[in-house]
Amino acid sequence: MKSKAITLIVFGVLVITTACAPGQLETLIEDQTNTISEQITNEGVQLQQEGIGPIEITPLPAGEEPYLPPPGEGDGGNINSRGERSTGTAPDGEPGKIESKAPSGLTLEGQAETLISWLTYQDQEYPFSIDYPDSYVILPAEVEFETDGPKLLHQLRFLDRQLASGDTADLEVPNFTIEVYELESLSLDTFLDEYFKRGNREPYDHGGLTGFKVFFNQMIAPNEFYYFADQNQVYKLIPLGLYSQEMLESFRIQ
Repeated sequence: MKSKAITLIVFGVLVITTACAPGQLETLIEDQTNTISEQITNEGVQLQQEGIGPIEITPLPAGEEPYLPPPGEGDGGNINSRGERSTGTAPDGEPGKIESKAPSGLTLEGQAETLISWLTYQDQEYPFSIDYPDSYVILPAEVEFETDGPKLLHQLRFLDRQLASGDTADLEVPNFTIEVYELESLSLDTFLDEYFKRGNREPYDHGGLTGFKVFFNQMIAPNEFYYFADQNQVYKLIPLGLYSQEMLESFRIQ
């Protein structure tokens, strides 16, 4: 019985092989392929209807290998669908920080430059002048107060116009201050030794004026003060605002 069964199996295989010519085998393969393609297409349509697909994969060009980051290059930048890494480097070379551009080429972190005009303050009683931007206003003079230091003759304070119009204007620190003291027949160096001995002192010259810069290493502003003198007065300049350097360089004693 076993030999008879084996004979029938061998006979059946021979019949199938003989009956299927090469063209018929290809037809069978093609029919199977079409069946698989149709199944994939139907699944893709179903995914698309469900809002999931279709998923597109961009193949690499022939012979191109995907980029894989070396060890230690896992931070910063993005990797696209082709395995390529964007470094995320800003124009200034700082890695991991990408510059964002707002309309008109302005960075989102910056502010638009406002065109300003410069005005000149001329003091007749204490002969000095200084330029200041029209975005500043001159605050009313404070009530004169007595101190143990030198005699304060005059005070001039500049503050941003928007800050000056607010409810907390009296609490705002001026953007630039000029204080005029009586020199008391002293030299400027002796005057500072007597009344303003604290801080680091160094000579400071500009625009034909010779004076001193006194500064502190503390981070709290104001921490820089400039002193100039004529025969009768000492002028103490306290810069703090955006246009401090321009105002300082424009200061003149008449």
